[in-house]
Amino acid sequence: MTQTSQRMTLGNGSHALVAGSGTPVVLVPGWPESARAYDEVLPFLAARHHVLAVGPPGLGDSVESTQGYDTGSISRQLENAVRSFMPQSIHLVSHDVGAWIAYAWAAQFPERIRSLTLLDSALPGLTPPQSFPLPPEVNIKLWQLCFNTLPELPEVLTQGRERELFEWLIQHKAQHPERITQAKRDHYVECYSKPGAMTRGFAYYREAAKSALQNIEFAKTKLGMPVLALGGQIAMGDRLRKSMEALAVHVEGGAIEDCGHYVMEEQPEAVSSRLLEFFERVESAKS
Repeated sequence: MTQTSQRMTLGNGSHALVAGSGTPVVLVPGWPESARAYDEVLPFLAARHHVLAVGPPGLGDSVESTQGYDTGSISRQLENAVRSFMPQSIHLVSHDVGAWIAYAWAAQFPERIRSLTLLDSALPGLTPPQSFPLPPEVNIKLWQLCFNTLPELPEVLTQGRERELFEWLIQHKAQHPERITQAKRDHYVECYSKPGAMTRGFAYYREAAKSALQNIEFAKTKLGMPVLALGGQIAMGDRLRKSMEALAVHVEGGAIEDCGHYVMEEQPEAVSSRLLEFFERVESAKS
């Protein structure tokens, strides 16, 4: 693919990549990544759509949030920033913590969301609780959900060792860690080695209990827009689609085969194909 992206900064200080033209698509990454998590997917989508990959406040190289890190607040900040750049309704695509943000975004601004895509994530407050102790294979995938919420200790243990942490996460959560390039790994380390950057990432987890209470309220009204829920085969798999069936009227999805947690980087062509097919069906239904 030859589509190239341009860097820009939205009004709230979120760094973004933009490319293409056509129906607007917004891509939201999770932790510990940045908008560049969509580098491999963006050219496929930009061949048909106007695409904005945007780093949420405090993640990657985006500036900190001034209004807290609960996903209700973060999604409102992003909506205000994106709307000034893309006033039309959008296809919203999200991964990991980005999916936490996107669900709250769609719940609060349903008229702005043409479709919602969630990639390999579990929404706070809306997934079945786990009993302790976790099975070893589950604990390897989920331990950070507890660790990142602790006060102070995560910073003490990770300062100066951001690369070691990220390499461990990639190695144990990906089916194909080799597909996450060294250049991207270096970029993520550079972003999160800056003063306060790890704390800003941990803040999303420390506010997860508040986000969970918001989600429980949001869930009282089912989402009306089409929803695509995809998980990596060795990660969330089809569980994400099943969990969304209680939260939205129109849900489809399943598992991305031969794939772990980092679905956009591990299987960009498969993910892009599913997204483009989904967007086309949504647009056809609207016409």
